[in-house]
Amino acid sequence: MRIEDEIQQKDFKDDHRRMVVNLLFTNNWLNQQFIPFFKQFGLTLQQHNVLSIVRGQQPKPVCFGEVQERMVDRNSNVTRLVDKLIEKGYVTRDICQANRRMIELRLTPKGMDLLNQIDEQMPAFFQRFHSLTQEEAVLVSKLLDKLRG
Repeated sequence: MRIEDEIQQKDFKDDHRRMVVNLLFTNNWLNQQFIPFFKQFGLTLQQHNVLSIVRGQQPKPVCFGEVQERMVDRNSNVTRLVDKLIEKGYVTRDICQANRRMIELRLTPKGMDLLNQIDEQMPAFFQRFHSLTQEEAVLVSKLLDKLRG
């Protein structure tokens, strides 16, 4: 559906404004798709992002600051997210022995099991985004990369 129809607006002052509104609207739409998917696992999208970053460093730990730098949503409160993941038993937090000012995160076996469960269901979930061909998906991704410059 066209963005004009979605937000009930006749037209935009120019194509760049239309693009920005469309991106903002689509970002919100995507978030609304992900919320119930991760909720069934007791996670938020941001918590899953943290778990994925930590898993990506396995078997090494990942430093707290690196998680913040690599987050998709960099406005997230990483301390709060990590505290919740620790409460749930998905990660551990330790002081780095080499540099006591650094905090290291590690995935627990429970956290790895949860990510494996999510991984099993991801392909079916991502099917909803296959209204674009592979070539179109590549093009959109390249255009978004170019927009961020």
